[in-house]
Amino acid sequence: MSFRVLVAVLLAISSCGALAKNPPYPRGSIEELFPTPPRPVERQYRIDDRTIHYWQIDGGPARILFVHGTPGDWKAWAHYLGDPELQKRATLIAVDRPGFGASDPGRVAPLMADQARLLAPLLDGPGAPTVIVGHSLGGPIAVELAMRYPALVRGAVLVAPSIDPDTEQPRWYNVAMTYWPVRALAPKEFAWSNDEIMVLVDELNKQTARWAGLRMPVTVVQGAKDELVDPKTADYAEKRLPKPNGKVVVVPDQGHFVLWKRPDLVTREIIDVLDRTQTAAPAPAR
Repeated sequence: MSFRVLVAVLLAISSCGALAKNPPYPRGSIEELFPTPPRPVERQYRIDDRTIHYWQIDGGPARILFVHGTPGDWKAWAHYLGDPELQKRATLIAVDRPGFGASDPGRVAPLMADQARLLAPLLDGPGAPTVIVGHSLGGPIAVELAMRYPALVRGAVLVAPSIDPDTEQPRWYNVAMTYWPVRALAPKEFAWSNDEIMVLVDELNKQTARWAGLRMPVTVVQGAKDELVDPKTADYAEKRLPKPNGKVVVVPDQGHFVLWKRPDLVTREIIDVLDRTQTAAPAPAR
């Protein structure tokens, strides 16, 4: 490794460390994030030999599951769990994905099939079938859940989703982080995240032919200035989303953090999916 490459790697690691300590969404205790009730309640379940933690606010007749990207945790969705309009419409659930937050940190599940199997119990419950909202890597995970459990998924909103295999190739620093000296220097959350990113293209290629089988409404929200997920993802979504239930919203002045910069817009699209699926059949009895 040349000196110039080493310097670039160290700078990238430094940036990752700053982001890990100061994520682009609010942090703090439940009381700090939710100064007044209602506040989400932490719950968990066991599946295989794992424990999955999630936070839930009981609300209206529908059910919404929020899936964060990589790295991340449930607090990425704190604003949405605290939204009075969403609370009025649905039970709101935000999960720590396998390997992140309180869900066996470090024990990631890079394959989409494993992610879907481990998160599937959250689709069934009061208000099912469920609307899934996924950001970044949470986008293709939401898609995988919809593909594998269509009877339990009412619709989906994908925000800046990493769904296009042609634009999701690992970047140079992802490749560098596969070498143990670099991995050892990186913040642990980013090392775990890298395990998901390195297999992502293969996982997305497995989804390609199955997009046509989706029947529920799916909305993609993509910022035109996104530096992490290529804005051409909107074009991919236009081609893949089955008509007439597919919808693509391009936000001209926003980047990857449209989730937190424009929560009003994202909330509007969530409510739109709820409104478009009011006649959805209830989940089958078990």
